[in-house]
Amino acid sequence: MVIPLKPATPAPWRRLALLGLLLPYLISGVLKLLDFAGAQAEVTGLLGGVAVVPITAAVIALQLGGSALLLSGGRLAWLGGVALAAFTLAATFLAHRWWPLPPGPDRVHAFNGFWEHIALVAELLCAAQMERRT
Repeated sequence: MVIPLKPATPAPWRRLALLGLLLPYLISGVLKLLDFAGAQAEVTGLLGGVAVVPITAAVIALQLGGSALLLSGGRLAWLGGVALAAFTLAATFLAHRWWPLPPGPDRVHAFNGFWEHIALVAELLCAAQMERRT
């Protein structure tokens, strides 16, 4: 006889760990809301002047909405993690382009930032996978 295992209720430390993982997105989303013009300038610096207002609004919605989904622990929590991972991967290739820089401190800084963000993508995917299982 096989006894089905009931999924474990997420421990409080797990939600706390997720909150720590998501703080950069939550803080960034709130700051962008409070300074929408500054957020638009950031988007313009990365993408040029193409559809700045809708893209800025989408970034804020993704940062806050994806974080809320993952933190919620509900059926779609995994989707928040995957969305944030995809966003972070794209943003990493836009904002941390180390390869065209000449050798020196700026290149080292961009190189380190690039790989730190790749690690963040992996962490978000792990969190999404964990949420999908529960």
